[in-house]
Amino acid sequence: MFSGISFANKKKAEKEKAAIIKVIEDGTKAFRARDIKIMDTYVKDENTVRLGVSKNGFGVARGYSHLESGYKNNFKNNPNQITAKYEKVNYQVKVFKESAWAIHDQINHQSDGNKNKQIIVHFLEKVHGNWKISYISVLNASSFE
Repeated sequence: MFSGISFANKKKAEKEKAAIIKVIEDGTKAFRARDIKIMDTYVKDENTVRLGVSKNGFGVARGYSHLESGYKNNFKNNPNQITAKYEKVNYQVKVFKESAWAIHDQINHQSDGNKNKQIIVHFLEKVHGNWKISYISVLNASSFE
């Protein structure tokens, strides 16, 4: 009896982790395509936060409207799709009832042969049964090697 419950819970947890990873990867695809549909992956409230950190400094967008404005501006100023390979590795995902966190490394393979490593952290919430990002930090680890 207990093994059946444990198996069902494990299967549900794996399904939730897969859904979380899909949201993260959908966001990355939209970012690479310079598509504002990236905003569909975020919680639509003013507590949503994006933090970016590199050796050049940091930037914080607080609130869905500021985040959306930042992406629109970025895509307007950098309209070309990103063609470099993005490799996501070392996913760790912890799922709670209506929230989760996920962390992974992202290796960006540049056209000149160089690689840039980022550590990306997400906090997610379930909104109407779907996972949405409420917090993302993009930490440029290569800047500190």
